[in-house]
Amino acid sequence: MENPRTLLARRLPTLTQLGGTTEPSVSRERLCASYMRVWPDFQQQALEACSSITFTGDVSVTDSPEGDLYFVGSELGLTTRFARHVCDAVSKALSVSNLPLQFGDMQAIRQNPLIIPGVTLAILGSNPARLIAAGVLKTWWTVDLEEITVTSDLDVRRYLEPFIGQAVAYMRRFKLRYSFLSTYKSTVFIKREDDFCFRLSMPISEDATNPSLRECFVGFAAIAAQDPVYEEDTRIDTRLLHSSRQPGFVSSPRASAYRSRLGDSTDSPILPITTESMLIGSDGVASHIVNCVELLSSPRLGHQKAVFEVESGGVRYIAKCWSHDRRESASNEFEVYERLHELRPSGFERFTRLVFSGDIICSAQFPEGKILLLEKVPGEQLFGIWNSLPVAEKAHVFNECSSAIQSLRSISIRLLDSGRHNILYDRMSGKVTLVDFEAIDDLGGVRVTSLNPELVSIFGVTGMSQFIHSG
Repeated sequence: MENPRTLLARRLPTLTQLGGTTEPSVSRERLCASYMRVWPDFQQQALEACSSITFTGDVSVTDSPEGDLYFVGSELGLTTRFARHVCDAVSKALSVSNLPLQFGDMQAIRQNPLIIPGVTLAILGSNPARLIAAGVLKTWWTVDLEEITVTSDLDVRRYLEPFIGQAVAYMRRFKLRYSFLSTYKSTVFIKREDDFCFRLSMPISEDATNPSLRECFVGFAAIAAQDPVYEEDTRIDTRLLHSSRQPGFVSSPRASAYRSRLGDSTDSPILPITTESMLIGSDGVASHIVNCVELLSSPRLGHQKAVFEVESGGVRYIAKCWSHDRRESASNEFEVYERLHELRPSGFERFTRLVFSGDIICSAQFPEGKILLLEKVPGEQLFGIWNSLPVAEKAHVFNECSSAIQSLRSISIRLLDSGRHNILYDRMSGKVTLVDFEAIDDLGGVRVTSLNPELVSIFGVTGMSQFIHSG
C-alpha cells in the first residue's frame, strides 16, 4: 500500500514508441488561434486545489518497478497507457478522498453521442454520472505540444488550431467549460473564459514535478467540478470560432472552364457501363463516364468521402468524391483550383490540374454527391519517405513547399491541414505537388506574407528553422 499523495506526486512511467502512426489524426474542427490565451497561473491553481483535498486512506501500489513494457504505435495503444498511468492512478487516489471523481469513456456517460472524445472525466454518485470535462488524446510523435504553445507567435500557433478545435468541439457539444489535450508526453489544460476566449495552460510534461501531471489532473478536476457548465450565447455566429475573418466559403457562382467538362483526352467512344462505372455530370444529366480502377482512401470513410483512381478514354485520373453533407469540403477544394487557374500559366507548377467538377449521377461505387477529377501526377506521400531523404533533397522539398504556399497566399488561401501526408514528392523528377484543399481559411483579400503556419505543420519548428538558416 502507499499514500495517495505519493502516488500522485510521482512522474509518469516512460513509454516506448515503435513504428505505427506517421501522421496525426486531424479533425475538421478548428479554433482560430486568435482566441487562444494563456492560462498564466494554472500550475499554481492546480497545486493549491490538489493540496486542499483530504485523503482518508492508503491505496494499492500502482506503478510497476520495471516501468512500462508496452510498445505503443497508435492513438488506440496510447489511450491504453494513458488510462493505465493517468486515469487509473488519479481515480484510485480520489477514491479515498472527499472528491469522488474518476475517468470514464464517453459511452459510459452519454448514450450514442454525435461526438465521442477519447477520454472523459466524470463525477460519481449522481444518476446519471455528471460530465465535467472532456479530453482529447493525440500521439506525441505526430503532434508537437512542446515547441508550439499558446505563447508562440500567432502564425506558428495556428498549428494548434485543429487539435484545440477538436477539444473545443466537445466542450461546445456538451456545454463544458473545461477540456484538455494530451499526448501523454505533454498535456495542455483548457478553460473557456467567454464565448471567444479560451485559456490554455503551458504544456505539462510527463516528468513534471511539483506539480506532477497526476497532481495537475487532480487539481484540474477539482477546479472543473466547481463550475463545469458553460452556456454559449445563442446569438453569436459560432462559425467565427473557426476563423477570425470568414469561416469558409462556397464555390464561386461565376462560369468556369472546369464545370461539366473533361479534358480533350477523354473524347473517346463510351465504354459499356459496369458496376465499376460512375456516371457524372450536372443538373441531373450525365455527360461523362469514368470507370473506377482502385479505391485509394480508407473504406472506413464509407459514403461520406472517397478517393478513387479512375480511367476515362485511356487516361488515368484521381477522383475525389464527397457526399452532400460534405459539400463544403468539395466547394473549398474547387475554389482553390479555380483561383489557381486564374494564375495560369504560373499557378500550377506545384499543384495538380483539375479537369472536371460536377455531380455523381449514378454509381454503385459512390451513390451520390460531388466529384472532382484531378490529373494524376507521379510521386509518393512525403511522410513515408521523408526520413530517408538526404539533406539536399529535404532542402529542395522545403523550398518547393515554400513556393507553393506563396502561390496560395497570392490567392488569399491558408491551408489548415498541410501535413506531409498531403504532399507528393517524385524523386526522379524532383517534382513536389501539394494536394487536398478541403480545409482552408479564406484570408479575404488581406495580405498575409507569413508561410509559417503551413511550414510548421509540415517540417516542425526545428526543421523549418534549419532550412531557413541553411538557405
